[in-house]
Amino acid sequence: MKHSLSFILVLTALLTASLAGCSDTSDNALDTAPVTTGTADVETETADTATYSRDVLPEADFGGAEYHIMGREYAKLGDLPSYEFTTDSENGDLINDTVFKRCAIVEEQYNIDITCETYATDKSAAALETSQLAGDCAFDLVWSHIGSMGTMVQKSLLSNYYDIPHIDITSPWWNQLATESLTVNGRCYLQMNYIPFTGVMLSHCLYYNKALAAQYDISGLYEHVLDNTWTFDVFAETVKTVSSDVNGDGIYDSEDLFGLLGSHGTVGVAMGVAMDVKPLEIANDGTFSLTMATDRNQSLFDRIADLIETDAVYMITDYALENDLARMFAADKGLFYSGFLTDSYQFFRDMESDFGLLPFPKADDTQEHYITTITGGTGLLGIPLVLSDAEKTGLITEALAIESYRLVYPAIYETVFEDKVLRDEESSQMFDILMQGMEIDFGRTFKRAEYVDLFGELLVKGQRTLISSAEKQEKATEKHFQKIIDLYFTEE
Repeated sequence: MKHSLSFILVLTALLTASLAGCSDTSDNALDTAPVTTGTADVETETADTATYSRDVLPEADFGGAEYHIMGREYAKLGDLPSYEFTTDSENGDLINDTVFKRCAIVEEQYNIDITCETYATDKSAAALETSQLAGDCAFDLVWSHIGSMGTMVQKSLLSNYYDIPHIDITSPWWNQLATESLTVNGRCYLQMNYIPFTGVMLSHCLYYNKALAAQYDISGLYEHVLDNTWTFDVFAETVKTVSSDVNGDGIYDSEDLFGLLGSHGTVGVAMGVAMDVKPLEIANDGTFSLTMATDRNQSLFDRIADLIETDAVYMITDYALENDLARMFAADKGLFYSGFLTDSYQFFRDMESDFGLLPFPKADDTQEHYITTITGGTGLLGIPLVLSDAEKTGLITEALAIESYRLVYPAIYETVFEDKVLRDEESSQMFDILMQGMEIDFGRTFKRAEYVDLFGELLVKGQRTLISSAEKQEKATEKHFQKIIDLYFTEE
């Protein structure tokens, strides 16, 4: 097994004779029986998948052929990318050793050599296009930043998952909310699962400081979540109970105490997503409507704006300072922190006060489920449009997805809790809820930021003109999305 020390990350009209020797996956579709799905409960589902890859997927011997992954470099995750897809050996680290075991199982089962090569985010689309134009069909799987993966779709560089032999994205080892949202006209070009384990870690969440909660007589937060009463109004009222000008200088700044710490992205954009704010709706025939400029969304935005205007909220408008917010939370300067799952092991390992994990609140108790927003830094998976062997790509990808769901996800879970990054039994329930609600929305995947990110941008400007601002952006936004949706309805 070869090792890469970095993180994982067609033009159809130009793919002519130069692609000789590569097979177009659209000609290699395989009818496979769908697996019953729904939002997966890891504890019950993983037992059912323990022998799935051996017993259900067909046997094959690929004679030592290479299964090559294009990965992504991402410095913000430290050394985690170095063993996301492949690793040379076991070293005692649970996730590293589990990745090694996963790859060894699939390699031995199918006589395959799993390798990885990483590219900077801004280089990945060009690298894939160059590879396919050259006819070398170098990659079987691509993992890069959402923006880069969207570019690959727009350049027709990726396959429809439904056309790939052996892959069933309706199975629980694929993200079912992504399957639903990113499937248009029977086509899905982007997906997420646990093969790249950092996709789990790059999700939004809320933390709360248990010492401060006790000090201010705040209780029952977990019960609210489990009882379906963890709504924005309950959250906002709880936030407003905590604020103090600690140094007495009359100015609320980073030296003081707050009910909520967050950026305009995590307090605005991510909170809006968690309350089921979507930028557009797509009909079966490909027609769509923009949905930002509604009375409901204006009301939700006003409620967020009302909250941040109080002394109980410390909000930054520079994403580069988000790590400072995490450090403030670790120093007991906030009851709630609107952050990222990665913060728990990057900043809170040595935190003296105990803390708990929560999903973002629902808009109200009629919302179907808690929605976990992924960060702008996460990635998505794609299959190149042309492949040297579509059977090999499909079979190995599905086997890796199954083994990652069976082995890698539980290893992440165990690492988070056994290392006491999260410190109570209830947080494990919250972790499951976060994972079950991890949503990858079509409109945000292919977003036009001027329209899609209005919740955050208007908070920065101190304006409440959501409806009028959205309406001003509609003409350009309609044109933007029309080009993308048209790709899903072109003849193959």
